[in-house]
Amino acid sequence: MTRSSFRSFFAAATIAVMLAGSGRAETVYFTSYSTGALVRYDTTNPAGTIATVSPSGSTTNPAALALGPDGNLYIGQDGDGSSIAPSISRFNLTTNTLSTVYTFSSFDVFPGSLAFKGSDLLVGRNPFFANTGPIVKLTNVTGGTVGVSDYTTGGSLASSPGIALAADGKLYVSDQTYHFAGPLAGQATGPVKRFDASGAYVGELIADGASGLSGPTGLAIKGTTLYTASIMTGAILQTNLLTDVTTAFASTGSSFEVGALAILSNGEIIAGSPSGSGKIYDFAVNGTLLGSFATGFGQIGGITVVPTAPVPEIDPAMGGSALALVAGFMAVVDEQRRRRRGA
Repeated sequence: MTRSSFRSFFAAATIAVMLAGSGRAETVYFTSYSTGALVRYDTTNPAGTIATVSPSGSTTNPAALALGPDGNLYIGQDGDGSSIAPSISRFNLTTNTLSTVYTFSSFDVFPGSLAFKGSDLLVGRNPFFANTGPIVKLTNVTGGTVGVSDYTTGGSLASSPGIALAADGKLYVSDQTYHFAGPLAGQATGPVKRFDASGAYVGELIADGASGLSGPTGLAIKGTTLYTASIMTGAILQTNLLTDVTTAFASTGSSFEVGALAILSNGEIIAGSPSGSGKIYDFAVNGTLLGSFATGFGQIGGITVVPTAPVPEIDPAMGGSALALVAGFMAVVDEQRRRRRGA
């Protein structure tokens, strides 16, 4: 093998290793509660790839976002509280079209959070509309006639701007009270509550004020760890669901800077700001703030991650994975060197 061919082959093999090690590239989608737009960006270059996929005004006060089992995005819109009713919309990622799935015509549910349990969509309530009541379940949202019922029983909920399902089916809910008047005006309080797989109330997981919790908002689960946004402190807490021990995880350092949460495939936590700064924060798996960028879209409503297909490994006929390919190639090079030296 010539020196130039060695360089070409080694460069190609090195690129293959880098691609194989990169795992999944991801696209983050978020809604602008301020403008009604649906926006996306690439996790490899957030500020440089931000793009509006559904324009401002296409939705009204979109407070929640979830990726459905059909591969489409579902948006919880709060409407305007008077003439535009709250609703659930679907954004088809294949055709880039927006359609209405269900309208809460009686103005009794203002979506504050969304989570899929199989093909059923669970809907939490927005505290800024003083929307009390149980978690709502919508059936057939991916197709057919939508059915509506209460999902949770017991454990009276002041609101539910964060809901998260664990692998065992238990549901965790941010039971937030936002105080519009009185000595706590402008403040958010409340606990995080747990419900069993049938929706029955179990008890409080994190009490109001415990472990630094001040206004539970967005929730996210990774394995057996629950992450909770504490809106008044701008912090994120982590709870070991095996022990129910809650500790501090990360902080933006400013109140009203953490709302909706999502988890990247590499374990990093991203948090959208409900303050109007338009910022999205990225935290490492150990809680270190890796950075943030101002999206320019005001209050961040919902946020979710859509993974792309993983980078394929090298064809097995060529020696298996990229790492195996490089290892095999280097073994050949070493053998050629030994022969030249007479070893």
